[in-house]
Amino acid sequence: MNSPRQNAWNFGSLFVYLGLLILVGFLLKKKGVDLINIPPREIIVIILATYRLTRIIVFEKILKFLRDFVRSKQNFTVLNTVRFIITCPWCAGVWVAMIIVVIYYFVPYGVFIVYVLAISGVASFIVLLANITGLVIEEKQSPRRHKDD
Repeated sequence: MNSPRQNAWNFGSLFVYLGLLILVGFLLKKKGVDLINIPPREIIVIILATYRLTRIIVFEKILKFLRDFVRSKQNFTVLNTVRFIITCPWCAGVWVAMIIVVIYYFVPYGVFIVYVLAISGVASFIVLLANITGLVIEEKQSPRRHKDD
């Protein structure tokens, strides 16, 4: 159960996110990006990049040290809020989506970074599909055990 102080930090992070979202929206409008008319190809690339970066943050070994560090500092309410975000794919996903949009539209060569993440996202889907296919084939090829055995 979260303490009232922790709940306040979690609630505060919502306002930080909303504030950043409004700022990014304002900057996108100022840059002339019409969010209503983003081409479907760009939306798909942004979605795939968001998926991949979220997986990297929440599940991959490369950032395990960060997740472990934040978990070890459970007495710090700010780090607990960060822990809640970086260990939950749904929580991390909304933050990562905004980060990907910022990278895509505002960082020099950001389009390249987002495309690399998107391609990596597709590759991870292919690996997942290959693993599932292998498991299904292995299951079909293995002799079935009877309840009497």
